Amino acid sequence: MLSLGIQYGSHDTSASLVRDGEIIAVMEQERFNHKKHTYDFPSDAIRYCLEEGKIGFEDLDYIAYVGNAEVTNKHKQAFIKMGLNEAFIPKMSDRDDIEKTLRQFLLKISPASAQVPLYSVDHHKAHAASTFFVSPFKEAAIFTVDGMGNWVTTTMGMGRNGKIESLLEIPHPHSLGLVYGAVTQYLGFRADSDESKVMGLASYGKPRFLNDFREIVQYRDGSIWMDLNYFTVHKMPLMKEPGVLNLWYSEAFIERFGPPRQPESELTPLYMDIAQSVQAILEERCFELLNDLYAKTKCDNLCLAGGVALNSTMNGKIIDHTPFKNVFIVPAANDGGLSLGAALQCNADNSKSFEQVPIIHAYYGSSHSDEEIEKELENLPDAIEITRPADLIEQTAQMLHQFDIVGWYQGRMEFGPRALGNRSILANPTRAETKDIVNKKVKFRENFRPFAPMIPKEFVHDYFDAVQEMPFMLKIVQVSKGMNTVIPAVTHVDNTARVQTVTIDQNEKIYRLLHAMKALNGVPVLLNTSFNIRGDTIVRSPYDAINCFLKTGMNSLVIGPYMLRKHNSNIYSWKTEKAFAGSSV
Repeated sequence: MLSLGIQYGSHDTSASLVRDGEIIAVMEQERFNHKKHTYDFPSDAIRYCLEEGKIGFEDLDYIAYVGNAEVTNKHKQAFIKMGLNEAFIPKMSDRDDIEKTLRQFLLKISPASAQVPLYSVDHHKAHAASTFFVSPFKEAAIFTVDGMGNWVTTTMGMGRNGKIESLLEIPHPHSLGLVYGAVTQYLGFRADSDESKVMGLASYGKPRFLNDFREIVQYRDGSIWMDLNYFTVHKMPLMKEPGVLNLWYSEAFIERFGPPRQPESELTPLYMDIAQSVQAILEERCFELLNDLYAKTKCDNLCLAGGVALNSTMNGKIIDHTPFKNVFIVPAANDGGLSLGAALQCNADNSKSFEQVPIIHAYYGSSHSDEEIEKELENLPDAIEITRPADLIEQTAQMLHQFDIVGWYQGRMEFGPRALGNRSILANPTRAETKDIVNKKVKFRENFRPFAPMIPKEFVHDYFDAVQEMPFMLKIVQVSKGMNTVIPAVTHVDNTARVQTVTIDQNEKIYRLLHAMKALNGVPVLLNTSFNIRGDTIVRSPYDAINCFLKTGMNSLVIGPYMLRKHNSNIYSWKTEKAFAGSSV
């Protein structure tokens, strides 16, 4: 059975194609339109999925979309009865209207879409399905936690025998994700986007406001309670319009903690301490909920999803702070993975041939042929040297050994917000200044933000206090004693790292490259960051990759079988539109 999953109507729109539980394609719309966390309908992502599957709409059994009017209305009605704010009465959802709008979008892609049945999957059920059905577990406790979806903020469940059972729902407005988002705004960043910056900043601070947050965000009777005096999320919609957020913290929050930070202004110890304090309360409350979940399920296996499940600092501590022994997190734990969950849940509910197929990698996105790459190479400036090395891996390792910063574009792209070795910027982590160089001259981002290491799985215990393999770069662990001086560019200020382990089955080229580095300098570790600059999305096409390469401080680009190298290290200061006039593939 073929299901096309669609996430639309909110941020991080995407599409996925699944056949009887096996993933064929996953793609986020932002990769096409270069709008981070886009709200645009995923027309391009849908077209890609169908092309990758070599099918048309007429071949589909279902189109599964994320959203459930009945679930939403149940919780909206409960919210209204709470009487939190008489001035804010949320409008009830209408399934017919939702599906009429969806049909209109789909008809613009193909008239054949009109004949495909629609299937509704509520937000948190899609999160749960996106992680459990691709996990290595036949049975697992499931924890989904985010800002809010279908007016639910957190769920607990149990997956077994191809089914997901709901055990608990925490309704809006009590939300750990919204608390973290409100503090993200207070710190001068953008909620629903920059929470990872708060997580990185937290390592520089002290939890001196933890007791304040313990009063404001409490664990009560197996659920979460927020003192809503400090927030506005119950007084108005979370957004003024798509992509434009209201302010989620109140004047009372400012009175207690002081004036909010203005964007791009100095990050003082006050803001670092607030970041550390909200990180600490998030961990405490999640661990309390997870301990409850274990008590309900008595299962050693745990699957996580939802935007909060991207909090790698928390994820790395789960085994030490709860009874769970095995933890799986889907690469697109954020809303970009909802289309996958919808397609999987639709398969599970309607296909007699459905099977759980564990994933070992995340490379289900688009790729481009050598011919498409060659077309884009035709218009490069003379200052760029183009070669086709006989041994691409060895030549790349030599450049990295010499501390070149290398763009790496190979195979099918990853799904989810983390670059996992096919759309990556790579660097040698053995010099501390590499971190600052990549932040300043390549990514153009804040200097406090850390970078992740990638390492062959068999060497992970030599460098990190890791208890499990971490193929999707979603857990932060301690760097082993003495190794911080060996790999300083990927060791954060608190001696931690967000590790990606690699096997030859997951990514043969990266695995071989890491071993080539070990042969050259004795260290099988590379700095890995997403192939993009601050504010842009991860590159999708050869044009995107070359464009990014030309206007940044990267020294080299390895794209398909080709290697590009700049003669002038200051080429990134050129005006890209003058230097490169390729077409978008």
